[in-house]
Amino acid sequence: MTLLMLARGCPKFAAMAAILLPSSVAAFGGRCHSLHFSTTIRTLSVLRGGSSSATSDHPYLPISLPDTFKERTEDVHVALLSVLHASRVTRHLQPIGSSDIQTLSKKDASPVTVGDFASQAVALHTIHNTFANSDMYIAEEGSDALRNDEDLLEKVWGAVNHVYTGDLNSEEDLLKAIDYGQGIGEEDQSLVTKQRVWALDPIDGTKGFLRGREFGGQYCIALALIEDGVPVVSVLGCPNLPLPSTESTKAIPYGAWSENEVKNDAATGSSNGLFSSSRGCLFVAVRGGGSYEIPLHVLEKYLLEQSPSESTSANLPWKRLHVTANDGTVKAKHEATFCLGVERGFSDPKGTVLKIAQVIHGPDALIVDEDGIKDIKNSIRMDGQGKYGLLARGDAEYFLRLPKDGYIDWIWDVAAGYLCLREAGGKMSDSNNRAINFSDIGKERNAKLPDCVKGIFGSNGGTFHDALVNAYAEVNGCED
Repeated sequence: MTLLMLARGCPKFAAMAAILLPSSVAAFGGRCHSLHFSTTIRTLSVLRGGSSSATSDHPYLPISLPDTFKERTEDVHVALLSVLHASRVTRHLQPIGSSDIQTLSKKDASPVTVGDFASQAVALHTIHNTFANSDMYIAEEGSDALRNDEDLLEKVWGAVNHVYTGDLNSEEDLLKAIDYGQGIGEEDQSLVTKQRVWALDPIDGTKGFLRGREFGGQYCIALALIEDGVPVVSVLGCPNLPLPSTESTKAIPYGAWSENEVKNDAATGSSNGLFSSSRGCLFVAVRGGGSYEIPLHVLEKYLLEQSPSESTSANLPWKRLHVTANDGTVKAKHEATFCLGVERGFSDPKGTVLKIAQVIHGPDALIVDEDGIKDIKNSIRMDGQGKYGLLARGDAEYFLRLPKDGYIDWIWDVAAGYLCLREAGGKMSDSNNRAINFSDIGKERNAKLPDCVKGIFGSNGGTFHDALVNAYAEVNGCED
C-alpha cells in the first residue's frame, strides 16, 4: 500500500503525506494536531530504510529554513527540534524568583538540577530517534544520581511528562536517553570512533537558571554537531533571553523582567505556549551558511501547535546576524561592550578581565557598586553561552573567560557558541590568539579542549580582537 493510499484513509498519514509528497498531491488530507514531530522524524527514518545520512532529499519538517542551510537541512531540523523541546522543559522548570529547587553538587561544586536531567533526556532522545546508529553523543550529565534517588527521578520524570510531546514511555527510557551522552546503551559500540559527534550542555549556566526568570536569570541549551573535528551545526536555545531592542535588554541586572511583563505572564500563564513575544531566543549557525536568530515562541507555534500541512510553506522571520563592524565605523574599541559571566570567581578569579578593560577603555573603565565591588562600566553580565548570541547580534563586542589555573574547558561549554559567533563574522581564540582546536573531540570519548587552552577570548574580530589579546599580554607582562 502506498503512502498516498494510506493517507486517504487516515488523517495521520495525510499529515505525513503533506511532508513527503508534493502539495498538489497531499492537499486532500485533513488536520492532525496529535501527530508530534519527533514521531514524524522517526517514522520518516523508517520509511527511508533507516537511513541516517547527514542530508535528505525530503524537507521532512514543516518549516522553512534559510537558503544558506540547504546542505544541512536534516541536521538543522533535528537540532532545532531537540533544542526546542529542551527549551520548553527548562522554561517550565525555571523558578520564577530565587530558587528552592532541588540541586546536587558535582565534583567541581557546580550545581545540577531537575532541569539539567530533563533537558538532556528530551534533547538526546530527539536526536537519537533520527541518528540512532550513525552518530556519537557527548553530554554533561549521567543517570547515576537518578538511579540512586527515586524522589529525584520521579521529579525529572514528572517534568518531562508535563511538557514533552515525544515518546519517552518509561523512566527506564528516560534514563537510557540521558546516558546516550555517556556512550551507554548504544547498539554500535564502535561509536567511539565515529566522525559525527553531537555535544550537548543541557543547561549551560545552571546558576543563572537558579536565579529565576523574573530576576533575569540567563541560561541556554547548547548543542553542536562536530564532524571530523570541525563544528558544522550549532544551536543555542535561550529561553529567558530578551528579544533584541526590548525593554529588558536595558535592565539591570540584564534581562530582568519589567512590571508589565510580570503582570502579563501571570495573566496569560502558558495557555498560548511557554514563550512570550518579548523573550526567548534561539540562535542557529551552519558552517559556511551564516548565523541566524529566531524567537522561540515562533518555533514553538509552528513546530508544536500546527499541523504539517498548515505550516509547510511558512515564511519564518529568520534574522541573519552580523557582529558589530570591526573597522571602527560603528564603535571605537574604547566604546565596545564587554559581555561577561556573573560568577567572577570562576571566569575571572584573578581579576585579570578588569585590568584588561582598563587597558582598552582607559582609567575610567571601572565603577564601584553599592557593595564596594568593582566592575566594568560598559558591560553586560549574564550566565551561559547566550553571551555569544549577544556578540553575534551586535549587542556586545568583547567576551573573556579566564578560569583558574589547571581548569580545562569542556567541549559543550564552547563549541556551539564558537560556531554561532564565527558565522556572524566574529572570532574566538585562546588567550594566546591561537585558533580553538576541536580535532580530538570524540576520540576515545574525549570531551575536553586541549590542555594548552588556558582561556577563551571572543569578539567581533579585526582590531577589536587584537586589542583583547594585546591587553592580556600587557596585563600579564608578556608584551614584546
